[in-house]
Amino acid sequence: MDYTISITNKCNLKCSYCYERHLNTDYGNITEDIKQKIADYINGNNNAHTVYLFGGEPLLYKDIVKFYCENVKAVQFVITTNGTLLDEEFIKWCIERNVIINMSHDGIKCTDRGVSPQLLDEKLKMLLKYQPETLVQLVYTEETLPQLYENIIYLKNQGVKKISAAMNAFTNPQDPDSFGDLLREQWRKIAEIDDLFMYELEVKKKNIRENIKGTCEICKKKVFINWDGNFYPCVQFQNLPDYRCGNIYVGIEAEKARKAHPDYSMVSKRCDDCELVDYCHNSCACRKMSTTGTVTDISEAACLEEQVLILTALEIINKENGGN
Repeated sequence: MDYTISITNKCNLKCSYCYERHLNTDYGNITEDIKQKIADYINGNNNAHTVYLFGGEPLLYKDIVKFYCENVKAVQFVITTNGTLLDEEFIKWCIERNVIINMSHDGIKCTDRGVSPQLLDEKLKMLLKYQPETLVQLVYTEETLPQLYENIIYLKNQGVKKISAAMNAFTNPQDPDSFGDLLREQWRKIAEIDDLFMYELEVKKKNIRENIKGTCEICKKKVFINWDGNFYPCVQFQNLPDYRCGNIYVGIEAEKARKAHPDYSMVSKRCDDCELVDYCHNSCACRKMSTTGTVTDISEAACLEEQVLILTALEIINKENGGN
C-alpha cells in the first residue's frame, strides 16, 4: 500500500494552477496528536511501500517531515516540494536516510508560481549536487504550452535528468483543434531529446509494451491521509464527505465507499468510440475529478493530452522496433 500524508494544505507560494486553491477548503496542518496516530496507524498495518509526504508545502513543517521519515516503517519516502525552503542541511539529512526529494520548477519563467526562477535554479543546483537523479515536476498551461520544449531544454541544461511535465488540470482551450496540434508538436520535439527521462512518455511506453490497463479502485493500492486524520482515495477528494473512506480511528472503510460510488472507475462517454481507449488511463478518478469536478467525465484538454502522449509513445516504440 502507498500512503500519501498531507502534512498541510498551506503553502508559501500562490501558483495560479494550484489544485488546493480550487478546492475551497479550510487550511490547516497536522497536530501533534494526529501526527502520532497517523504513524501508529501505518505501522500497525505493516504494509507501507511508498510514503509520500505532501502538501501544500510540506517543508513548512520540516520537523513533522523528519518525524515520519524516522518513525514510520516503509520501503521508501518521497517528499514533494516547491523547493523554495530547501537548505543544504536538510538535503543532506534526507540523502543520509535515502529519502527522495521531488522538486517543482516550471522552467525559464515562473510567473504562474509567483517565484523567481533564479531562486529555484539555485535550490535545484543544490539538490542535484546531492541527488543527481532528482525528478523535477513542471506544470504547463495553455499560455506556456508553446514554450514547453524550451522549458524542458532549460531544465536539462541545468543538469536535470528526469522530468515530469503535467498540464494544468483546469485548462479549457478556446480552440481545441489548434491546442491539440500544438500539444502534438511540442511532445514530438520533446520525444527527440536525448539522455532525458520524460516520466509521462516512459510510463506510457511501459503500459503499452506490458499491456497494463488503467485500474482505479478506492483505497485498493493507495490512500490519501489528510492533515485532519481523515482518509480519502486521493488528494482531489479531500474534504468531500461523500468520498471519505475512513480515518485514523476506524481505519479504511473502502468497501463502503466503493458501494457508494460504483461509477468511480468508469471511462468517460467521450472515450466510447476512441481507437486509443485500450491504452488510455483517463479512467483515473483523481484525474477526472481534477479536470471536471466529477468522476464520470474527463475534460477535453485532458483527453487531448492523453491522446498525444499515447500517439507519441507509440511512435517511439515503433522507431525502437526498427520502424520509420
